[in-house]
Amino acid sequence: MPQTRATMAALAAISATKEQSTPVVTRSEGDVNQPSTPNNQSRAADTSQAAYGTIAKMLNAVIQSGKLDLPTKQSLVKVLKITREAESNEKNWVRNAEEQMLVSDIRAVMRKDLVEIHDSLAERIHKVKEDCSTILDSNTKVLKEVEEAKTDTRDLTSKVNKVTDAADKIASNTNSYRDALLSKPTPSNRSTTDPRVLNDMDRKAKQILVDIYDKDGNNILTKSLTAIIERANEAISIIQDANKPEDIKVIAALKTRGQAILLTLNSSEAVKWIREPGTEVVFAEEFSTEAHIRERVYCLIVPRVPITFEPGDDNHLREMEEANSLDKYAIRKARWIKPLERRRAGQTHAYAIITLISVDNANTLIRDGLIVCGTKVRPTKQKHKPMQCMKCRNWGHLAAECTSSKDVCGSCGEEYRTNTCRKRSQPYCVSCKEDMHASWSRSCPEFIRRCMIYDERNPENSMPYFPTEHDWSLTVRPHSIPLAERFPAKYAVNVLPTMGGRQQAPRLRQPYKAQKCRKRGGNDRINPNTIQIQPRRPTEEGELPNETEWWRMDIGMGIANTDETTPYDPPGWD
Repeated sequence: MPQTRATMAALAAISATKEQSTPVVTRSEGDVNQPSTPNNQSRAADTSQAAYGTIAKMLNAVIQSGKLDLPTKQSLVKVLKITREAESNEKNWVRNAEEQMLVSDIRAVMRKDLVEIHDSLAERIHKVKEDCSTILDSNTKVLKEVEEAKTDTRDLTSKVNKVTDAADKIASNTNSYRDALLSKPTPSNRSTTDPRVLNDMDRKAKQILVDIYDKDGNNILTKSLTAIIERANEAISIIQDANKPEDIKVIAALKTRGQAILLTLNSSEAVKWIREPGTEVVFAEEFSTEAHIRERVYCLIVPRVPITFEPGDDNHLREMEEANSLDKYAIRKARWIKPLERRRAGQTHAYAIITLISVDNANTLIRDGLIVCGTKVRPTKQKHKPMQCMKCRNWGHLAAECTSSKDVCGSCGEEYRTNTCRKRSQPYCVSCKEDMHASWSRSCPEFIRRCMIYDERNPENSMPYFPTEHDWSLTVRPHSIPLAERFPAKYAVNVLPTMGGRQQAPRLRQPYKAQKCRKRGGNDRINPNTIQIQPRRPTEEGELPNETEWWRMDIGMGIANTDETTPYDPPGWD
């Protein structure tokens, strides 16, 4: 825009007048209570607004003079319009500046009030926190005191209950001094059990027997024991189960002569986990092709079983389980001890062997008895006997391992097979060299001596029950002691001969009063203590005693072999 000397002079005069008329007031940054005054920026805005007004007046005067040509006049009109707009903008800017200053003043006042309110609230909150912490500390102390009071109350209650129970026992079980001296504490069977039996129980609880049915050329039995143990541990590591025990592993392996492997694990819990149905199948498949974990069985000898019982009929076995409240399929199998063709004419009862898979069921039948075809019988545990060779009649091996080239008859001792014997009426024992019994007789002194040695080496064999965790199964004597043991014959007052089931006493000369009473119809009984006791014949050396412990004798007397187990199978597995 062209400027003239007159325009510049007018602008200078206006600015000087503004500076002289407007006082300059300054305020500090923190003083928010003082009234607001225009600053240098507002003064500059007023100056520019006045200049825009002067320029607009001058342009309007030039346009009104009429001395300009039309293009120049139009240009000046545009400039005038721009000047008017600039002047209005300056007015708006000044107005906005004033409003902003008012807002800033209000903001400063509100900020000061908020700071004061914040400081006051912070102080009060701090006091509240201190009060809460004090209350919490006091509550904690109170809770501790309440817990201590509850503990003391429980202790007092338990002591009062003990005192009450003791008083009740004293009141109900008041014994005399004599009874107190004669009473003896009941000893625990576990404390008196042979340590070898307990160790054997622990060892058997950690074992499993695996039958192997691999094909030739890929049989696991051809591998070393170390390789077998590694294979078993690999099979265990593959199984994924939430109930799997920690650190389960196989620590030992043994090959048996019956195409099986006996594995020993590090704990009984591991064996129980592997014997679960789902885990057992997976372990057997991973360990070997078509392998099978064999169950441990328990054999019982059952006397006087009616011959109407059929051991081979599965329905009879299930009926026996139901009649005796046994688990389903607890009886695995049953068989007669004596072959059917050797029964005598008119025989109605016979001895049998039943095989169970549960040790608890087996011990229960031994203790409570067994009902077979409506008949109550008392089964006993099948004992292990010394091995006797059926070929040479010597001890410690079987006929399959015998090195003798000749067969020896078990009845007469001649050099031929027993089934071809022609001198059964002339028995001869090869073991004890006597002609009083045959070699297979259970009354042979050598056989009894070897049985006693076997029982001493294996204490479990002479126990009436299969040892378990139950204390009553660890007893070494049965609950029902035979009559011969309770009342030995050597302590009897006299021994009366029996004739036809009725005791007959020899007639003695009686006094006159006794004869007179008999004639009058009185009681003709006499005092049996007046009968003279017959002197007993001294027992010769090597002769069996008359009274023998029934649990040490074999029930099947006169039977060549009643033991199903062989050296090819570990004890307890069938």
